[in-house]
Amino acid sequence: MRPADPDDIDARFEALVAQFGEDEIRRMTAAAESVASPPGRRRGPAVLAVIAGLVVLVGLVVVLRPDVLERLGIVRPAAGGEDLMISGPVVARPGPLLTPIPDGEEGLFDHGPVPAPSAGPFAGTPAVDYADGEQGLTMPAARALGGLTEKEVGQALQRVRRLLSAAHLDPATVRGERPEEFARLLHPRQREEFLRHLDAGGPSGTRSWLFSLAPDTADPVGDVVKVSGETTVSERAGGGVTIETDYLFVHPVSRPGAPLTVTRVVEHHRSEFSAYREGGKLVVWLAADKSALFGANCDPDDGFVHPRFPGDPRGARPSGAPVDPYDRVSGVSAGPRCPAALGT
Repeated sequence: MRPADPDDIDARFEALVAQFGEDEIRRMTAAAESVASPPGRRRGPAVLAVIAGLVVLVGLVVVLRPDVLERLGIVRPAAGGEDLMISGPVVARPGPLLTPIPDGEEGLFDHGPVPAPSAGPFAGTPAVDYADGEQGLTMPAARALGGLTEKEVGQALQRVRRLLSAAHLDPATVRGERPEEFARLLHPRQREEFLRHLDAGGPSGTRSWLFSLAPDTADPVGDVVKVSGETTVSERAGGGVTIETDYLFVHPVSRPGAPLTVTRVVEHHRSEFSAYREGGKLVVWLAADKSALFGANCDPDDGFVHPRFPGDPRGARPSGAPVDPYDRVSGVSAGPRCPAALGT
């Protein structure tokens, strides 16, 4: 920032100085000294106001018009050519203000560097380098296979991608609401089965096909879920193709009513889909589904995800030897739904 035009500064200071005659300055100085408290006693509000006024006036004049100090008798030339500041109270009353003119450059009113933004809920974990949401659901290039055309394989891959997104990324599903989008994408026969057992709980429950936070247990943090993994396609016995998916979904969550209490639930999800022709139409069927949850309580068997927060005494602790939740090589097929983790 730069100050206003020098001529304007002169005019403003002339107006400021004109308010104080020499007699008035002496009278106000004496008045300030007379109200100063004796040693050992607190100074009253009047003296504090006087001192504050002095700081404002002298500070402005020193920066912009040092010659005015000499005219006011606050600074006088010393014998060696250096200026001497005369100590003692000086009282000023409100006067014209100098308004800096912004010019896009740093100046007298620069407040220093802007603080760096928060590193976010994924800082310090491998997930910080994962893709955001659906961008991480990468599909291989389609090719004719198992009696299906390249177009049909491509359609099957896109249906699988949309099913994964609806099951693990859709905001309504993640919040534990009714998974309408996921159900719509299923084959009609499988959709009926899924909805019939959605709230059944236990081994027959289908809520576990999804990532759904249990009501009143956690709130999603932000609108980004980090995703990393891969999809493979192979020929299926009897015709068609088998599509296998292997992904990590990293969900940042906070305790309800405590938005600063943030943790992460890492879901290692593997699934298998079959794609084939039936009655001349392409069918995509969810054949197998398995997830391991890191950072979740283990005792509920309702199909919902119950995040575990630091210091949380509730719920059964994860079992087994701790593993790296970001290592997909370990697999999820033989382990518990919520194995012990080295950290999320």
